[in-house]
Amino acid sequence: MTFRSRFSRDRLWTGLAALALFAVAILTAIGISKRSPGPGVAILGSVLLLLLGAATLLIFRLWSLHSLAYWVQRDAIHIHWHGEEVIIPLPDIRDVRPAEVTLRPAWHRWPLQWVQVDAEKRVFSYALQPPAECLAIVTDEEIYLVSPERPDDFVAAYEQRRAFGPARKLKPVIYLAPWRQHWLLHDRLAQALLLGGLWLGWLALSYVAWRYPQLPDTIALHFNTAGAPDLLSPRRSIFLLPGISLLIGFLNAAIGFALYEYQRNLSYLLWSLSVILQIVVLFIAANLMTLAVGG
Repeated sequence: MTFRSRFSRDRLWTGLAALALFAVAILTAIGISKRSPGPGVAILGSVLLLLLGAATLLIFRLWSLHSLAYWVQRDAIHIHWHGEEVIIPLPDIRDVRPAEVTLRPAWHRWPLQWVQVDAEKRVFSYALQPPAECLAIVTDEEIYLVSPERPDDFVAAYEQRRAFGPARKLKPVIYLAPWRQHWLLHDRLAQALLLGGLWLGWLALSYVAWRYPQLPDTIALHFNTAGAPDLLSPRRSIFLLPGISLLIGFLNAAIGFALYEYQRNLSYLLWSLSVILQIVVLFIAANLMTLAVGG
């Protein structure tokens, strides 16, 4: 028998918050399209990225919240959440009763503030409500907090299936969906290099946009050995530097992603080169713009 988690108002507020963030992001994008490059565009561009990132995170967490379900079967209670399946064999369960533990909500994970692990108390909470409104599945080793929409029916289903006796012997285990085992979720170095390269690329693009109004109509993009400019171009050409470096960064990220499981060190090398490239481009762009304005 399957039980959904009790309805949480956080689900509604999360959806509304995500829609509001997307709406503001659209308005911000429209505002950027109507402006010339400058400090305003650089600031609005950063705000746009933050809005899109926050809205995407809320949608992802809303999906996680919606995925929470409890299955009471003859052999075990199964908890499904966020690509995770927790199996609690019925013979291991000593009691299913109203929870008597206390947990502090992890507000930074809203709306999943009650889905957490307290290693000290050995409490695993898979609930969308405070502990006082949850059921506790008590074993010799752990306590699992759940918040089924019909608690009495949940307890009755557990007692009924326990009375039948198990058809097979299971072990307590947690299964993870393939995407939860993906290397990108566990390799901190890969995350740092990929995000670092993208952030530095965006920083270079924002810096160029910020100083763009100060530039003369024509700027020097190259100098000969004597230090004299030998390549003049319209000032908009300055965007080629961060644009090309960002494109190379995306290509390196994609190639490294494809090669990771076969040549991990090569992937690290490609991502590291992207980070170095973004730093070099930022330095070159800053020097060119300083020379152009006579700084």
